[in-house]
This record gives sequence, structure tokens and C-alpha cells, in this order.
Amino acid sequence: MENTQIIILAAGKGSRMGGDIPKALTRLGNQSMIEHVMETVESIDEYSKPPIVVVGYKSEMIMDVLDDRAVYATQHEQNGTGHAVMSAQSLIRPSTQHILILYADQPYISKETIIKLILNKEKSTTPLSIATAVIKDENLFKNQFYNFGRIVRDGNGNITKIVEKKDALDNELDINEVNPAYFCCNRDWMMHSLLSLKNNNTQGEYYLTDLVKISFDQNHYIDSIQINEREALGANTPEQLDILSTFLYK
Repeated sequence: MENTQIIILAAGKGSRMGGDIPKALTRLGNQSMIEHVMETVESIDEYSKPPIVVVGYKSEMIMDVLDDRAVYATQHEQNGTGHAVMSAQSLIRPSTQHILILYADQPYISKETIIKLILNKEKSTTPLSIATAVIKDENLFKNQFYNFGRIVRDGNGNITKIVEKKDALDNELDINEVNPAYFCCNRDWMMHSLLSLKNNNTQGEYYLTDLVKISFDQNHYIDSIQINEREALGANTPEQLDILSTFLYK
């Protein structure tokens, strides 16, 4: 696991939260969302390196909270999650073989899942391993996950594609297995692939999730592990944060 570098994306402003602080510092219980993620990473005995935290909006506030628990890369312009990872490239050690992407606004990722995703990638010959989540609660699916990409599998259970909500057919919208965008990638493949990302979308941003399409286009098998609903939860609005709060002690 020491050949893996964990990157936590925390550059967002979080305008929909209604405040004037970085979204990563939104409180969940007695600490911020990013502190929940940091505590989990730090609990992994097999992983001793500090994570790279990509900061942006009011970056000094996050750095004040985390101090020397992380090393910091700055995303000077908010050009998407793919661009955020590119902002961290100079801090990745040459010996790094794999990169694991986590998110400051998805605070319930577990130690067990991080370890499993890294080990899954280490055993795999394909460049990308992902986590998926089957959402069994209809209210959660409607209120938290409806805009997530859907995981499409063939009759043998192999992932054949991930279809974004805006591109999904009616029958695909009913799929309750979604993509929380936890990726563990081969470092060289990832950095090369990031250069191929396009921003021809409504937001004009470079999306990390497009790495999945690149992998499919290269005819790579997509390795995956399954996580529970709680671990996949994230918060972009006060309403979603309220839902996260109900899962705090579960």
C-alpha cells in the first residue's frame, strides 16, 4: 500500500450550502466533513504517507484546520475534478504506482473500503478499479443519488458501461447501482489519460469520471468493489447534509 498515493479533493466553494466557507469545512457532527475523511485515512496502519489535499477556495482555512496532517496542492481555478487531480501531479512521488481519489464532501468512506480498493487495484492488471453502491432505500435514491451515473452490467455481472443520468434511457434510470466516483488508478495511465479529458460539457469542466469512458474505449475490464449506501453519501446542499446527519452514528 506504500506504493499508493491518496488524494482528497477539497477545492470546492460549496455555493449551494449557503455559507461562505469551503464546502470541505461544512460541519457534520462535531467536526468538518474533511476531518471525517482525514481521520479514516489516518486510521490505516498500512498507509503512512500524508494524503495530498487539493485546495482552492479559501484554501488557508482548510490548511489551518488540517495543518501538517496533509500536503497541499492548489487548484487555482475551479475547472472540475479532473483538473483538480492534475493540480496535484507535481506532489506525487516518482515511486508511486497507484492513486486513490477521495472527496472531502463524502465523509463516510470507511477504512475497510479504502484498503479493499487499494488491494483490489494492486492485484489487478487493468488500469482502473472503482467502487459502486447499490441503493436499496427509495428515498435515498431519489434525494441523494438520482443524479449519479448508473452502473450497467451484462448477464455475467461485468460492467459494460457507466451511463450518466442526463444520457440514460428510461430503463437505465431505474438502475439502482450507482457510481460514487471512488477510483484507484494506475498512476502513469491516469496522468496520461487526464491529458485526454475534454471540457465540452454544460459546466465547461474536466470531469474525473470521464476516465471510466477512456478505460472502456481502450477495451479494459473494469474492476469493482461494492460499498454500502452510507459510504457513498455526499452533501452539496443543506438538505443533503441533513440526510448525512441522520447517518452520523450508524
